[in-house]
Amino acid sequence: MSNKVYRGKEIEVYFDSEKCIHSGVCVKGMPQVFDLNKRPWVNTEGASANEIAAHIDSCPSGALSYKRLSQES
Repeated sequence: MSNKVYRGKEIEVYFDSEKCIHSGVCVKGMPQVFDLNKRPWVNTEGASANEIAAHIDSCPSGALSYKRLSQES
């Protein structure tokens, strides 16, 4: 397993490159958070934790996952 962790204030995003099928759902649907031209390529402050979590839930391979660090009101 090849996991990378991207930690934000309210959410931690995990990426498993071995599971990724490169469908592009992440970068096409939320480019302000997932941008392959930037380092790090995951910007956990680019949207709310709720928006990021909902988008990650649409990842077809399960390569992206998350952990909430705090609850939003």
